[in-house]
Amino acid sequence: MAKKIFYITSEMEPFASTSSLSDYSSDVPLNLQSKGNDVRCLMPKYGFISERKYILREVIRLKEIFLNFDDSELICSAKSAFLPKSRLQVYFLEEKGFFGELNNLLYKSKNGRFLTDNDKRFAFYCLASIKMLPNLFWYPNIIICNGWTAALIPLFLKILSKENKELSKIKSIYLTNSLNEDVIFNSKNIGLQDETISSIKSLNLNQIGCMFADKTIIVNGEKSNISSRLMKLKIFKDSKKCSRVNLSGGDEIDYSPLLDKIDRTVKVL
Repeated sequence: MAKKIFYITSEMEPFASTSSLSDYSSDVPLNLQSKGNDVRCLMPKYGFISERKYILREVIRLKEIFLNFDDSELICSAKSAFLPKSRLQVYFLEEKGFFGELNNLLYKSKNGRFLTDNDKRFAFYCLASIKMLPNLFWYPNIIICNGWTAALIPLFLKILSKENKELSKIKSIYLTNSLNEDVIFNSKNIGLQDETISSIKSLNLNQIGCMFADKTIIVNGEKSNISSRLMKLKIFKDSKKCSRVNLSGGDEIDYSPLLDKIDRTVKVL
């Protein structure tokens, strides 16, 4: 049976691509769409993305998305386009304070250092991705969270489902293909009460994604066998919802094992 799938990432060719997060960011949703699923994607609207080149259009119902973040009331918006040469719809979440001034390294300054507010920026992104759903009048059956930048979505689904029962019906898949040891979750950056997340304050985003997602898929490359290290962590080792996929192919990577794994996972959720 066809399902409604929301694919959330921070990079997608050709709009923005600076790390391994974009490696399969087009292949996965296109493959799921080819199976007859209703697939929509979301990524941030970085300032360097040309609205004219990619024909970004305003979506009236997404012009004002209200949310409370870091003890402040914020308003963001989203525009829509299609992945070039396809009918895959991509939404672009726009908030100039968080995304408008980023350079094309996205997570790093021009000297190569990781930005100190990455956790806050993408915590906002994760929260906004859920808050936009009522505006869309579209609730997915499954959210696929691509990498650490989307790792907080399964947690937020659990928290926000108390105020919106539609969210409690959504299943989540967390994909990770890097260790991300430097991205530690700081609850103070997003205004959550300590008692809400007391058990995860010292965890990095990979661990949080695995802890709260309905399924976690670790993606190993030929030169980056991260599962051997992640599976030593208690959260991954104890999880009965975690599986691994090994990719091969050198410069021409064969993504079919990952696409098949995601397709099978979507069908059983």
